[in-house]
Amino acid sequence: MKNNREHVLKVATKLISQKGFDGASTRDIAQTAKVSQGMINYYFGSKENLLKEILTNYSKQIHAVMTELNNSDKEGIEFLKFALLKFFKIAFENRDLARIMNVEEMMAIREDVITKNDELANIINLLFMEKINEGKDKGIYNQEADGELVVGFLVNALNDYIIRAERMIITEPRRGVSNYNDHQQRRILEFSYHYLDKMLLP
Repeated sequence: MKNNREHVLKVATKLISQKGFDGASTRDIAQTAKVSQGMINYYFGSKENLLKEILTNYSKQIHAVMTELNNSDKEGIEFLKFALLKFFKIAFENRDLARIMNVEEMMAIREDVITKNDELANIINLLFMEKINEGKDKGIYNQEADGELVVGFLVNALNDYIIRAERMIITEPRRGVSNYNDHQQRRILEFSYHYLDKMLLP
């Protein structure tokens, strides 16, 4: 039963990321997952509740990373790079979830998606801002560094990766995106690390 539920969640996440919440019907989800619509209703009650569970799963991953970071002994720029790697890794490994958060918010379709996305974004932004300000207070970062600008730029870089990968899926489905993903992941991380060094270190 648990495996069936997780399978339905995985299929639903994929379809909603591709078609949007309104475009992915419970019938589509049931057919793709090879289960009955009645089973979806049994597990989740409604498509809205299914989406809520998808968002909850994403939120749990973010909070798990936050716990890991809070227990980390890394400091300064190495902590920021470690945190960046962890959050990027979540997005890399859960592109469907990330696309749901980004696309649904951009289209302003689902208030619950917008609220959850804002909540998680605030958690991540606050962590980076606190660490950057802490580093400035200790004199290890450039006093003129604009932490808000730095964090905003890195978030936009990640969002751009997610959107570009989505375009590849839509426009070139036969090619797939695995090669693009591997190459782009490395480029984004390497550039982001260099960007942190350039913007923060004296």
